[in-house]
Amino acid sequence: MDIIYRLRQEMSALPKKLAMAARYAMDYPDQIALNSMRSSAKSVGVTSTTMLRLARQLGFENYEDFRASFQSQLVSTGFGARAGALHAAGDDHASGALPDRLLASSQQNLQSTLSPANLAELGKVAALVGHAPGCLLVGSGAAYVMAVLMKSTGSMILPNLRVIGPEYAVAAEDIGLLTNKDVVIGFGLNPCAVRTVEALKFGRAQGAHTVAITDRPSSPLVEHAEFAFFAETVSPHYYPSVGATVALIETLLATVVADGGTEEQKRVNA
Repeated sequence: MDIIYRLRQEMSALPKKLAMAARYAMDYPDQIALNSMRSSAKSVGVTSTTMLRLARQLGFENYEDFRASFQSQLVSTGFGARAGALHAAGDDHASGALPDRLLASSQQNLQSTLSPANLAELGKVAALVGHAPGCLLVGSGAAYVMAVLMKSTGSMILPNLRVIGPEYAVAAEDIGLLTNKDVVIGFGLNPCAVRTVEALKFGRAQGAHTVAITDRPSSPLVEHAEFAFFAETVSPHYYPSVGATVALIETLLATVVADGGTEEQKRVNA
């Protein structure tokens, strides 16, 4: 059984310290694979004994066996392995097997991401975003592109959207003062940028509504989010798919128009 899946299954029943260690392992599996028990414990902010207890909680005799499971996963699922798998399957390209696999994974990601539960919460967020004085969008790396995408396509109907630029290492410097009607949306794929996590934390401390759009329940963004949406990223491509994240953004903006008044319609026609 996949070690990340096992950690997810155990999370809700773990004591606080073990849960911290488990969350770190899920978000930074490569660091667990590559670093010593002592180094990982320091990164989590727990003792080495806690890391050992987590390993034994999952049925491993010692920490090295626990770490080895992450090493195996890193070898089999890393960018290099994904690229190698694509190259090895080169003979299948002519038959259309690769496009079929990409299409199948995309369809599964969309079906999982745009679930009834997600869509119900999305309606609440659309209402908040539609009436917010300010809606701040934060992301770094590939996630920054998602923030820019929402701003560029959403500005047609929402003049309140603002991207917090990457030139601000501390996002709060550009966010400024917030009210309890403002919204802060953080985009983050594993591993999430500290800057984005801190932005949601800052927003929540000021009483604003906070939204996380991420790829896993263990994301550090979730802790500071009033609403959290999870976009599946599974793909035979060598890089995690962002298709479901794009679909979430499009669905959110479409819901703003569908559930809003005539003002949004006027802006689109302007």
